[in-house]
Amino acid sequence: MASAFREHTMIASTEQEGLVRKMRRAWGESPFYQMRLRGPAPDRLISTPQDPFTPDNELGNSFLSGRVSLGSEQLDCDNDLSRMWGHATPGGPLFCFLQEFSWLRHLSVLGEPGGDAAKVLMRSWLDRYELWSDDAWAPYLAAERLVQLCAHHELILKSTDALWRSRVLTAMARQTRHLANSAHRAGNSFDRLMSSLGLCIAGYALPGCEAAGIRGLEMAHRELRLQLRGDGGHVSRNPSRQLKLAVRLRQALAAVEAHGVTAPGHLRHTVARVSAMTMFFRLGDGKLAVFNGGYEDDPRAVLFVNEAVDPNFMPLDFARQSGYHRLTAGRSTAMIDTGSESRAVGFQGAGSLQFSSGRSRIFVNCGNGGHRANEWRMALTAPAAHCVLSYTGEEKTAPAFDKIKHWRAEDDKGRLVEFERFNSADPSGGTYRRRIFLAANGADFRGEEVLTGAAADPRATWRFHLHPSIRASIARDGRSVVLQAANREGWRFKSNCERVTLEKSIYCGGGGAPVAAEQIVVSATDCIQTNDEIFVKWALKRLDPV
Repeated sequence: MASAFREHTMIASTEQEGLVRKMRRAWGESPFYQMRLRGPAPDRLISTPQDPFTPDNELGNSFLSGRVSLGSEQLDCDNDLSRMWGHATPGGPLFCFLQEFSWLRHLSVLGEPGGDAAKVLMRSWLDRYELWSDDAWAPYLAAERLVQLCAHHELILKSTDALWRSRVLTAMARQTRHLANSAHRAGNSFDRLMSSLGLCIAGYALPGCEAAGIRGLEMAHRELRLQLRGDGGHVSRNPSRQLKLAVRLRQALAAVEAHGVTAPGHLRHTVARVSAMTMFFRLGDGKLAVFNGGYEDDPRAVLFVNEAVDPNFMPLDFARQSGYHRLTAGRSTAMIDTGSESRAVGFQGAGSLQFSSGRSRIFVNCGNGGHRANEWRMALTAPAAHCVLSYTGEEKTAPAFDKIKHWRAEDDKGRLVEFERFNSADPSGGTYRRRIFLAANGADFRGEEVLTGAAADPRATWRFHLHPSIRASIARDGRSVVLQAANREGWRFKSNCERVTLEKSIYCGGGGAPVAAEQIVVSATDCIQTNDEIFVKWALKRLDPV
């Protein structure tokens, strides 16, 4: 009976969504709504936002040939670029990538062939979506598309007739007015924030759309008050989202100033705070630490954000509101996630750590499988995909931790962070305590792992995922692992357990296809267990050069 009721409810919900889509499409294509999109036709752009992200020549050339691959989705239109829009499934990652127009960045470095391909793609897009599209005109996609068109408009408008120029600029103005009406309906809070910033950038860049720009700035102010923490971190706790937000904020500030308008004081203050928090996540290779669905991301964009950092907002080693600790000593940097697990993103990485030496990453989290199949996404959100405690077997029967406490201390010997989680849902209680220490010279990185009560389950396992650039081998004693980093530094990992093992792992932190890697695994069954307590000590020490 219950199953039948759920099935009936799902069918009813699907039918309701279909009805809403039909009504929305009828309204969007109606003469009444089309009248609302009319207004002055711009003949130029007042400002051009700087696109700081690095173009990919390989991806640009794949567009020229009509072949695009994103995650598990592929598209091949046999060199006929005008057919590309009909090959992507609406709502999928590839469809969103195409509709965001970020491919303009990659075509912009290919010279005349890139410009010709951009014009063909733009013309076919206008033929298909110029009037209205419920999918292509979704608020977030429209905002991203407008920012890219503003940034790379010369690629499409260069050496063209006045009629084509007018058609493109008029289409941009119509979408800007549409976004002013729909930005508040974006799918989630981050999309609403990015949609409002995109509206601000496009509104101030296009003559005759100033009212839309002002509306976007007001919406962004409201969303920022809801989504920013006191230290400037975004509530998602995702470093890649932090970077994108910092870039968009700086672009919005530049668009307002280029229009000859005095930027609101809160906007300048927010740009400084968000930029400083972005730099908190930067590691020695110039890229970002990988936490909570983020990627290493683009070092060029990180440098762009760094230019906006106010010395008065320089990032500290402890982001109190965002829940991250940063330990730096010598060439080494360690970062520990001590915040609550993000329900919005779903990553279970509380207590996870990353460690790097100079430009070489050593301990990493596995990253985000957002563009992969559902099994990948689920696997990469689990504790086992992070450098933290996990339990083998059924997740449902594993101890469930909730409350978190953490604190830090520093002296001449080094820096210490303690992290503790409590299993308050279980009547028998149980705690997990992790102590991380980085010596003052950066050559000695140590940890202690203590499980008590119900948490002291023999299935407990600690995983230390290694970056793909790390070469690892088990030492003869079977209790330590010798590591060689890309910068030719040697490190030795050892523990107080009877043995440690090397297992296969994968890394998706680069943002592309999964890359084969390895992980060091320490199992509770090989460690000291006394009186309902499991105690593990481990250390990673730099080896003296031979």
